[in-house]
Amino acid sequence: MNRYFKLAEDGRIEGRAIPVGLSNSLFQLSENGKTEGDSTSLSFPIREQEHVEYVDFLERPLPLVSDKFKQLLEKYMPDMRWNLVILTDVRRVHQEVYWNASPPRTRCLSVRSEYFKDGALKRLVLEGNKTYEPFFQVDGVRETIWIVNLAVAESMLRRDFYGICLEEVERD
Repeated sequence: MNRYFKLAEDGRIEGRAIPVGLSNSLFQLSENGKTEGDSTSLSFPIREQEHVEYVDFLERPLPLVSDKFKQLLEKYMPDMRWNLVILTDVRRVHQEVYWNASPPRTRCLSVRSEYFKDGALKRLVLEGNKTYEPFFQVDGVRETIWIVNLAVAESMLRRDFYGICLEEVERD
């Protein structure tokens, strides 16, 4: 049985870049949505801070990955669609390239998954009898949860990614 891991921000890192004005509504992609080949990109300022860390994965307000992390994910999911997002530090006159992915949404929740009273996911449990894509988004929950399989997780660990935690997900 394959193992799966939830992508999460490394909470120990202080001063991570925080986009201002970015919302989920900008990236509700349809079949006719933007793709990497489009000439348009989106640019957002980041919150002013004393020190800014540009990590390889930003979980909120919308998941974004660095260019380096995107290159790895493309090896496993070459047909996935991407939106270019430029994060701009106006005070330091600096820009960083990030990408928002459109991983396949997968209905994968086990009946053993648990929820808080407000509907947020408390405990994530995947159905154990299925094989999933190497990288996918959990469908049927209100939060954005990205999952990678063991092969992707091992590839990540062999590289020098910064600011990403992998949390193993339970399966039935």
